[in-house]
Amino acid sequence: MPERLVVSLGGNAFVREGEDMTMLGQFEFAARTLAPLADVLASDRQLLLTHGNGPQVGYILTRVEEALGKAYTLPLEVCVAESEGEIGYVLQQTVHNLTGGKRPVATILTQVVVDADDTGFTHPTKPIGPWFEAEHAASLEAAGIDLVVESGVIESMLQLGVLVVAAGGGGIPVVERDGQLEGVEAVIDKDLATALLATSLQADQLVLVTGVAGVYENFGTETARLLRHSSPEQLEALAEAGQFPAGTMGPKVEAAVQFVRDSGRRAVICQPVDLAAAIQGQAGTVIEASQQAPHV
Repeated sequence: MPERLVVSLGGNAFVREGEDMTMLGQFEFAARTLAPLADVLASDRQLLLTHGNGPQVGYILTRVEEALGKAYTLPLEVCVAESEGEIGYVLQQTVHNLTGGKRPVATILTQVVVDADDTGFTHPTKPIGPWFEAEHAASLEAAGIDLVVESGVIESMLQLGVLVVAAGGGGIPVVERDGQLEGVEAVIDKDLATALLATSLQADQLVLVTGVAGVYENFGTETARLLRHSSPEQLEALAEAGQFPAGTMGPKVEAAVQFVRDSGRRAVICQPVDLAAAIQGQAGTVIEASQQAPHV
């Protein structure tokens, strides 16, 4: 059976820091990031792409807010669905252009069932959208606004050699009531959803792409140190010490640890420019089971 890779692209990576997001910029990012994967795209290896969507969903919500009274409103889970279509279109067209249309690619709108009683509904940890001025933020809070997987069809398409884009932004959150699905206003952490999907699909490797070179100990300080290799136990100890804040590196570390524990296989956290090397275990932070991973 061909090697199966799951690669997760961070939503914030679709725009350079300090710049406004544009459609042209998203296409340029996708081309830069996926170009080094030419060998993978030309091979028979199976590839699933997931992606973040925090900035895109934020802009969609901004459009909804600006259009109040002029157009129908959109609940948050529909904004997630729209972002899956937008980013999926960018990635799908980019892969087509990079391969000359030789690699079939499809985007799947992905529903993810969540627990209706999850504490995340009252204590959100994932910020989405643009930053607000203090006065605007106060008005939103006064209005009661908090500031802070369908795997079967994917499996079939991967076996057919289709490059699949799925679970964008963590997927569309739905709850199940009396056997029926209904949307719920929330966002799902895309890294944790990706790890769950990668395990379900028995992926050979999970690659989480973010804005930095990998996992750092003492990040942002003079003693910062990039961990080239690590294990679930080492990362969990660092997490307990407060090294990985929620909403930033925390979910990526948790997702990588979960995948390695559940599958016994390798996860890598890297920056976009290192993606091709990271797949070979030659860049980023490689996380493997304790008996395999030197703590360097």
